[in-house]
Amino acid sequence: MYLPELPSLKNSRQQMRVFGGLNETFGCTEAEYAAGKNFSSRDFPALSTRTPRRRLRELDSVDGMYHLNGFLLIRKGGLTYTPDSGDEPVNLSGVLEEGKKILVGIGTQVLIFPDKKTFDTADGTLKPLGASWGGGGASIEMTPCDAEGNTYTVQSWGLAEPESPEDGEVFLKVVSQSSPWNADGVLEVYSSSLERWTSVTLDYCRINAEGIGKNFAVWDTVTVEGTAASAAGVCDDLDGEKILYDVSDDWLMVQVTPGGEHFYGRVLQTGKEATWTSLDGKNTLSYTVESPIQCTRRVPDMDYLTECDNRVWGCSSGENVIYSCKLGDPTNWFSYRNTAADSYAVTVGSDGRFTGAATCMGYVLFFKENTLHKLCGTKPSDFQLSSLRCRGVAKNAAGSLCVINETLYYLSPEGVMAWDGSLPVKVSGVLDPEGLAAVRQAAGGWLDGRYYLWLGTDQGGRLLVYDTERGLWHQEDPGASGTLDMMSSGRQLYLWDGATLWAAGPARDEDAVMTAEGEGQAETGIPFQMVTGDIGLDDGEDKYLSRLTLRLDAQPGTWLEVWASCDGGPWEKLAAARTRDEKEKLCIPLVPRRHDTLRLQLTGTGQLTLRSVSRTMAAARGGL
Repeated sequence: MYLPELPSLKNSRQQMRVFGGLNETFGCTEAEYAAGKNFSSRDFPALSTRTPRRRLRELDSVDGMYHLNGFLLIRKGGLTYTPDSGDEPVNLSGVLEEGKKILVGIGTQVLIFPDKKTFDTADGTLKPLGASWGGGGASIEMTPCDAEGNTYTVQSWGLAEPESPEDGEVFLKVVSQSSPWNADGVLEVYSSSLERWTSVTLDYCRINAEGIGKNFAVWDTVTVEGTAASAAGVCDDLDGEKILYDVSDDWLMVQVTPGGEHFYGRVLQTGKEATWTSLDGKNTLSYTVESPIQCTRRVPDMDYLTECDNRVWGCSSGENVIYSCKLGDPTNWFSYRNTAADSYAVTVGSDGRFTGAATCMGYVLFFKENTLHKLCGTKPSDFQLSSLRCRGVAKNAAGSLCVINETLYYLSPEGVMAWDGSLPVKVSGVLDPEGLAAVRQAAGGWLDGRYYLWLGTDQGGRLLVYDTERGLWHQEDPGASGTLDMMSSGRQLYLWDGATLWAAGPARDEDAVMTAEGEGQAETGIPFQMVTGDIGLDDGEDKYLSRLTLRLDAQPGTWLEVWASCDGGPWEKLAAARTRDEKEKLCIPLVPRRHDTLRLQLTGTGQLTLRSVSRTMAAARGGL
């Protein structure tokens, strides 16, 4: 039997179900998109529009946001703290200077710079980190004392002790009668029960004045200036950095080194005038000093802050110095008692200004544009500073620093970098470098393993999102103003667009305390747009794309248009679709005109998911 030979089918079919992200380079493939907004990888391998944001409240200005057991908001010189527990919010007005703030948390406290104040989330109080007293005409008395703070009045002095002393009698045994109050003398107290004289060492100084100790605490390090102690010959080291060994409202006790011709005496100083009186009250001398007494607990001026191992670390570009506060005490930055709890400071040798600070993998990191300074160790005696010449944080991009899944991400002068403890690695190779340069301001945040990076340039603002698990970039709209500020609480990402505070993720418990009455609704009508890479570059010359089928899931109220550009020509509208009140599965067949390469553009509003793209290839020989 003769059977005729049937002709073979010339068409072939290919299906694409795995979609990449944004690729702004020449190598953008058909599975990626070269330009677009409001798409994400949340339904990977499908390509979906981003999650709708939820409006929390209207805010016309924000100077700083922080989350520590609650939401801290600073604006217009005031402070509002809303606890996550739902307790009554704390509102403080006119307590801060207006302007952008640098915030860092330690324990229950949030430090606020450059105001140098700390807000305690436990009791709702705002206090200055530093403290000072003096500078005016107040009277202050300085008297040598023992380790318990006891001062003494001398009954007699001489080369030898009296023969019939009374119990408790104070005697000054001198070396030379011509200078009886010199520090080489020995102060002695007689005990009748022991029947002997006991020497007393006066290596501390008690400073008495009304209210002098109200703002200080034991073990504070205070800078004392303007005393007449050196001029009066009492001691030479009362001025300078002094540790407070005891404190009361009206007196301080510091350690001094006995020395001087008039050590055994009291100095009463009022403004710039001072009077020295011997310990027996019989001799007096007058002195004049250049300035009144000032006692200050100093806090250095710092550009960037971070917290690590119960210490707050900061850097000063003006001094080129890295500072650490005393262990667990952000009010003391110059405490050096040779203990493991001491403060720490180190001068770095690199040039340029600091551009950012962060903590990652147990290291304290300080950046310049071309340098990374890494500090490690557990106490000041074994702190080690190492410096690495590498791509650091770009100028004005300190806000881009963000730690996600044990990796630090930031914007450098050459792109977005990832640092995991070794060397920074560039992760923005698929993005246009020009779009990451000349940044005037940057903000970073994270949510569910995604790195959000807002960049403000002279051309406007853009919001980039990096999926750290899949290595995919996407771009979202930053809002109507093009300006964003971000704050990550760990469970939620908050965005402020210049007028409104938004929550970027699904509803969380802590959102309720930040939501104003009548707010909390999710945004609707999200605009989206996407331009694919060239389709057809990997097909043979004897075939062409005869049919293209898009399969999508569209939520209610979604409107979609599909456009095509053949061989780089003008955009031609191929299809449109609109969903009504129910979720729909769309199957959109497209028959483009003959071409070599094709680009698709999807535009519209709403929410949709691109599930697959099917291509039917036909032979280009013979009739069609």
